[in-house]
Amino acid sequence: MCCQTTSAAVQILGGAGYTTDFSLEQFYREARIHPIHEGTTGIHGLDLLGRKISLRGGKAVQYFMAEIAHTITLAKAIWEDPRLAAWAVQLEKALLKVQQVTGHLLAIAPQNVEAFLADATLYLELFGITTIAWQWLKQAIEATKELAQTMADSETHFYQGKVATASYFFEYELVKTTALAKRLLSHNRTTIEMQPEWF
Repeated sequence: MCCQTTSAAVQILGGAGYTTDFSLEQFYREARIHPIHEGTTGIHGLDLLGRKISLRGGKAVQYFMAEIAHTITLAKAIWEDPRLAAWAVQLEKALLKVQQVTGHLLAIAPQNVEAFLADATLYLELFGITTIAWQWLKQAIEATKELAQTMADSETHFYQGKVATASYFFEYELVKTTALAKRLLSHNRTTIEMQPEWF
């Protein structure tokens, strides 16, 4: 995601973006090296789905989802800004999708490990987007509380920016979880049924 967002920033500059005239070109090169240092995104997906989710009977992921649910409850209780409650409902739906997909995939695992892990990278993306939405909801809650106070214009702008960015994430990024969940719940096995002779 770091690569994608930095690449989008370079695009803002048009054809002049990838030159030494702008610091963004350096940021883009630095962002690109991180996935190389970390290993492939696919490995992280396999690790999350194949090891972390089922670790100790799934206790860690249960605690994690309980933390998200707690934030959702908090956001719904703040009536001063109806956007928070709306975002909480969106996040709740995404969290339910993550739980549904996780249960579906874990049920497949004993019979077909290859099918279980075939879309682990997409699972990582689904899980990651939902997690970041949770973090933006937490920030939006705090920013909303701060905006209720009297403060300098610069501080007001800072917190308004936090709320606006949360709005962007829920409007543009969290919606992607619907398509990811649909794919992950599908019984289509195109990728693992492909034969070398067909290339």
